[in-house]
Amino acid sequence: MRGKFVHDMAKYLVKAGADVHVVTPNDADNECCEHRDGVVIHRFHYFLKSHETLTKGSGIPENIKKPFNKLLVPFFLFFLILNASQIIRKNNIAVINAHWGFPTGYIGLLLKRILKRKLVITLYGAELFPYVKSGNGFIRYFLKSAIRRADAIAGISDATVRAANEISGRDDIVVIPDGIDTAYYIPGRKNLAILSKYGCSNSKTIFFTGRMVERKGHRTVLEAMETQRLKNMNVKLLLGGNGPLFQTLYDLRSRMNLEECVHMPGFLPEDELVPILQSVDLHVLPSCVDSNGDTEGSATAAFEAMACGTPSIVSRIGGNEGAIENGKGAFYFEAGNSPNLAEIIVKLMDDQVLLERAKREARKFIEDNYSWEASVTRYFRLIGKMY
Repeated sequence: MRGKFVHDMAKYLVKAGADVHVVTPNDADNECCEHRDGVVIHRFHYFLKSHETLTKGSGIPENIKKPFNKLLVPFFLFFLILNASQIIRKNNIAVINAHWGFPTGYIGLLLKRILKRKLVITLYGAELFPYVKSGNGFIRYFLKSAIRRADAIAGISDATVRAANEISGRDDIVVIPDGIDTAYYIPGRKNLAILSKYGCSNSKTIFFTGRMVERKGHRTVLEAMETQRLKNMNVKLLLGGNGPLFQTLYDLRSRMNLEECVHMPGFLPEDELVPILQSVDLHVLPSCVDSNGDTEGSATAAFEAMACGTPSIVSRIGGNEGAIENGKGAFYFEAGNSPNLAEIIVKLMDDQVLLERAKREARKFIEDNYSWEASVTRYFRLIGKMY
């Protein structure tokens, strides 16, 4: 479900007593206006349906790098401003919450000025990291303007806040992590049918899925699986996801002779993710810094696994850093260091007592530190300071 984290936040804001309207591009044949979980969702088109590629797939921060998608930005801006301004006026909305610093954060700034409303921007990191060291480029200018002029700014991780500080010079940005819907991500019995579907029966299983781009670090997990010790342990890797590097990684798996222990099914349906997370033994979040300086904004994928009672091994990079407590249901490894990753996997797979303890601690850590109720409370406090 694309944008689930945004909908979860909106849903919990409604539970806390807020009236929430969400304005979003329509990327399928959905209703233009829908009520879901108390949230009013308004969808709009900004170009011919078949060519609305700026917001599809991996989202604006990744898609905007393509020349054609850059041409779509003016159309997206115009129709978002038009639709959002109408909805804000019609529903007498007092606070605008823009998700991502650009382009939506800058659009929020324009709406703030035009309609005289308060603006909160939620930053995710992926829209910031490539521009921290890029001088005064086009996108950096708009990011800086939006961050400096918003009434309040929240970043989902320490790394996101540091990047926003560097770009804007603003020093009152607060960390409010994405919460985890612990009623949706729950522990459950091992689903043997789904393990069999993906070739992971009768073995211990490691899992990671994500869009196959450089910063997600799929290559590091493949290289860890090449370790001879792991090859001898009857351990399998379910490596999900699709994207520009799929064929490269698929070919790498062949060159490493890992076809028997690494399964790459491509895109995994949303309704299978929780059953998979409940059934595997370990989750890995192997993010790295890519050639453009981009990296992971948050360890949300690890949190989802942990909420399902599955320990995660997390690279110490970007928004992952400081997100977990090492040894409390999750473990750090050095980003890009496949021998270090393999060593931790072997240690956990070799020690069933340690692995079982980590499973219990994983869920408790999320309940104690990443509930949506806690995140929403912080947003209300942030908004309260604006008045």
